[in-house]
Amino acid sequence: MEGYTAVLGGSFDPIHLGHLHIATQALLLCRLTRVLFVPNGKHHFKADKVRLGYSDRYSLVERAIAHEPHFEVSDADQAGSGYTAHLMQKLSAQNTNTRFAFIIGSDNLPNLDKWFDFPWLAANLHFLVVPRPGYEIPTDILPSIKASLLPIELSPISSTEVKCCIDSGRSISGLVPPSLEEDIIRLYHNS
Repeated sequence: MEGYTAVLGGSFDPIHLGHLHIATQALLLCRLTRVLFVPNGKHHFKADKVRLGYSDRYSLVERAIAHEPHFEVSDADQAGSGYTAHLMQKLSAQNTNTRFAFIIGSDNLPNLDKWFDFPWLAANLHFLVVPRPGYEIPTDILPSIKASLLPIELSPISSTEVKCCIDSGRSISGLVPPSLEEDIIRLYHNS
């Protein structure tokens, strides 16, 4: 995987230390050139659950990764369809000399073949699979894709947990980058 750029897409509502852990481990274990964080403008499965607007989520990601020279944020999906194939086709067209990998949780593998334009995804991407507790790696889909299992322990932190802590007045220390704590609390109190 040396020389690849890995894409980590998501709602990042909000970005948390678990996201940064996955990106850091992928960067180191796979010897990636960079990790590209791509906040979703539209998310087919979470549209009614995303509380912060795109610009706030993008800004938080940008600030969270500012210290890491191999991390970048992209607005390539801001006005996109929300489909991974469209995003990756756009990124590939804009970066013709870049080999892309896509970071995905093992919980997404059972339905990966149902994703929009799966044949293009399978032919053009290398998937970096992050194991999720309670989700076995389905062996039936593996022959149809290029994939590597990342041997990392997944952080139990979730964006839902961060929002629940904020809503109930509990601390989010240790869940999000310390430099963003106050702003995240303020943004969610105003959402």
